[in-house]
Amino acid sequence: MKKYVIIFGILFIATVVLSFVNKLTYNIISGRRVNGIIIGTDAVESAVHSDTIIFLSYNPKTRFLDIISIPRDTKISVEGVAIRKINQLYAYTHTKTKSHKAAADSVRNELQDILGLDIPYYAQVDYDGFRNFIDILGGVRVRIDQQMDYDDSWGNLHIHFSTGVYQLNGQKALEYVRYRTGDRADLDRVLRQQSFMREVVNRLKEPNVIIGFPKIIRILYNNIHTNVSVWDMLTIIYELKNFNLSNIRLQSIAGSPSRGIWIPDFKAIQKTVELVLNGHVNDLEKFPTYSNIVVEIFNASGQPSLAGKIRRILIKKNIDVIKIGTYDKNSKYEKTLVIDRMGQLDKARQIADDIGAKEIITKIDESRGVDVSIILGRDWQGLNEVK
Repeated sequence: MKKYVIIFGILFIATVVLSFVNKLTYNIISGRRVNGIIIGTDAVESAVHSDTIIFLSYNPKTRFLDIISIPRDTKISVEGVAIRKINQLYAYTHTKTKSHKAAADSVRNELQDILGLDIPYYAQVDYDGFRNFIDILGGVRVRIDQQMDYDDSWGNLHIHFSTGVYQLNGQKALEYVRYRTGDRADLDRVLRQQSFMREVVNRLKEPNVIIGFPKIIRILYNNIHTNVSVWDMLTIIYELKNFNLSNIRLQSIAGSPSRGIWIPDFKAIQKTVELVLNGHVNDLEKFPTYSNIVVEIFNASGQPSLAGKIRRILIKKNIDVIKIGTYDKNSKYEKTLVIDRMGQLDKARQIADDIGAKEIITKIDESRGVDVSIILGRDWQGLNEVK
């Protein structure tokens, strides 16, 4: 324990001294919000596509982190350029300039326009960098609730996982976060990546990993392209020491699919941004109810009458369940999903705790007339017993 105290003491002193020359560190110490993006790219050097784009917004005052996933097929319009999807933008700019910085800046600038926010920081990591980072952590523990099988001989990608708990090394972790197949492949992939990020943060808080921070910083800096300094990285890691994983809100860019392209809903995106900045959304339509929480339940488990069973249980807990039904006869969910519809994450967490669910996302939609939507998945048999 004494060793950990000394390490964090040194980090704290260094952080304070260098805060005067490092803006990110200064902002965190002074309690100012920090925005940035993580760009995960593929390994094709001739045309490096952004396979994953994630926006991060951290409030140091409340130690709260917002994570917004950007669908790779999000529609963009760049004057004079014949590209339609945001994942093509990195490849276009990198091919033209041979610069990862210029490519990252092009994506960063496009996201600033979409979100209407200043995004000063970026970090781009390719497959090798991702593998090396996870390996230096000693792997990441995940639970896999569904069989995962995918083979792409052309792309040399082969993914095979049975159900169970795994300590994934770098290569296996990469396969896990890249897996994308099925009726709701994009949503499952986003949930998987967001869940994996939570586990990485949790791993970084472990004492045996803390000891290896200098080596982790070196691996990071040698394997990513970023405008975040080494000392700013130390500040971020220092923040993780007391970070509560429940202070993470997961969202995705609002929109709808059309012919293989994700069309952003800018009115809904404004509400997403308002929630990030203020912690709540103003002018949402209120609905009368006898309960503090209003819920709708949809059964996507394949188990008949499950929604009705859960409704009866929640009503006994004084939860107002105003609608139940089958989610989609042609679509089955592997994992039960709890959706915060009004920007009140505490209510979604309460419902998730009540039914033993782990997957929680925020997707503002006051037109549904509920605080929380529940989509029951095939994992129901493995969830905690509802008391």
